[in-house]
Amino acid sequence: MADLRNRSVQSEQEYFARIEFERRKKLLDEEHARMQQVERENLKKKHWMRCPKCGMEMVELEFETVKIDKCTECGGIYLDDGELSQLLQKKNEGFLNRFTKMFKK
Repeated sequence: MADLRNRSVQSEQEYFARIEFERRKKLLDEEHARMQQVERENLKKKHWMRCPKCGMEMVELEFETVKIDKCTECGGIYLDDGELSQLLQKKNEGFLNRFTKMFKK
């Protein structure tokens, strides 16, 4: 009888230990998610409108109603998601001809 009671107490302790572990893990997971969000926001502020190649500032230019980013230092051209598709859908002269005319020196 005492052995049965000891097993019952041990099972109860294990149950509450598991519940406490899960509660603490959930709190830590939420804290980590919050920290990751803060870190993403800090990285975005730090790298906003910076060239991925050389790290210098970029300027936004409009080309056929699409805003593109051009590096002020290395001259790299960057398009946001979906912008290349918008430019390729234009029906007049070839895309590369139109695009290169804008950047010829």
